[in-house]
Amino acid sequence: MNRRFRPYLVGLVSAVSASALGVAVNVATDLQGNLLAWVTVGTITALTGTVGGLVDGNRELAEERESGDPLADIILSIECEVRADGSGSMNVKVHGPEAEALLPHLPAFMPSIAAPPPNGVLPRPLAVALVTRSRTTGIARRLREVDALCSGLGGLDVRLCVTDSAERRREALRTAQVVLLDDHCVEAGSRPLVGGLDLAGLRGGGGDGLAARVVVLGCQDGAAAAHTRALRRSLDRPVAFLGCDGPVPTGHAAVLYPHVLSQLDGLAGGRAGESELQAALEGAIGLAKRQEAQLDWGRWSTTVLHPAG
Repeated sequence: MNRRFRPYLVGLVSAVSASALGVAVNVATDLQGNLLAWVTVGTITALTGTVGGLVDGNRELAEERESGDPLADIILSIECEVRADGSGSMNVKVHGPEAEALLPHLPAFMPSIAAPPPNGVLPRPLAVALVTRSRTTGIARRLREVDALCSGLGGLDVRLCVTDSAERRREALRTAQVVLLDDHCVEAGSRPLVGGLDLAGLRGGGGDGLAARVVVLGCQDGAAAAHTRALRRSLDRPVAFLGCDGPVPTGHAAVLYPHVLSQLDGLAGGRAGESELQAALEGAIGLAKRQEAQLDWGRWSTTVLHPAG
């Protein structure tokens, strides 16, 4: 590297790493000890120490800096984010032709925090969508009660979507990792419509399928082949599925849904495949049976749904 640029590079990286360290500490504290956030703090701390050693140990560089190198003229901005799901990003910007010439050299010095969670690891918090129409007043009230009961589960981000807007409900279903759709079902030809939504038509504008890892279908005959066959057409990956055979008996959902969410709360942030997620759904049925043993819980079943071939 051109020696004329070296003071700029070391000074720039020192400033970036020190500033990012402060941001990362704050973020890690806000996330109450998120592991990746604290790993990021440790990485940036090590980087700061390394660059500090370079500055202190390089007498020639120190002399050049004392002779008036315009480090103060380098303008930079840092955007450092570690999100609650474990992913993160760092964006460094510098201004000025000489400073811009250093940007290609920065990746070798900067820590990487933008990697998503490893494959099979659930984010924490886990985005949960409780979806129905506002006109289905009894179901809407029940989902609001479930939302209130589960508000203290730190591994979940429960999003209540009670609206008659089909687009808003479709978007909520498309983006959550856990989908709980409870509404009235009607047959439109060979297509089952749940709250007016076609289960086979939930793909995004770009053709991408649901982001869900778990789907709970609380409508009548949710476990029937017509519903699961339609839902499979909206999938790009396998999902753990829970549905009911025939009508959903009164009182079932209010007992079962909180157990489903509490079971999934215990898996958030850890590695879980479809079999582990299906086991969590089975566990929720077992807990519901113990709570209300007189109810007919044999109507509910779980499976792993695979995308339509």
